[in-house]
Amino acid sequence: MRRGKMGIGAVKWKQDQKKAYEEVGAQLTQNHLTHVQEQLQVFKTNLQTFAVKYKSQIKKDPEFRKRFQVMCAKIGVDPLASQKGFWSELLDMGDFYYELAVQIIEV
Repeated sequence: MRRGKMGIGAVKWKQDQKKAYEEVGAQLTQNHLTHVQEQLQVFKTNLQTFAVKYKSQIKKDPEFRKRFQVMCAKIGVDPLASQKGFWSELLDMGDFYYELAVQIIEV
């Protein structure tokens, strides 16, 4: 009565199966990573469009600005990162840190 595959052939077969599973797993991981990166880029583009559309509200309304900042922070975008950065130019903020400090002091 035969109990199953034994010997070098069985070991080789198991190694081949393991390698095949690892390759499929790596491909799935890469596909997922690519998809997530694409979705994040679409979201960032939409966030930029949103920021331009509502820049006056972002500058004037503290609650709206706070929610915008929280939303940005959740995806790793920092609109306050640099005075001369992309977001500063996009939102036409100039010295945003100075304006923000004044608004914080007022509160």
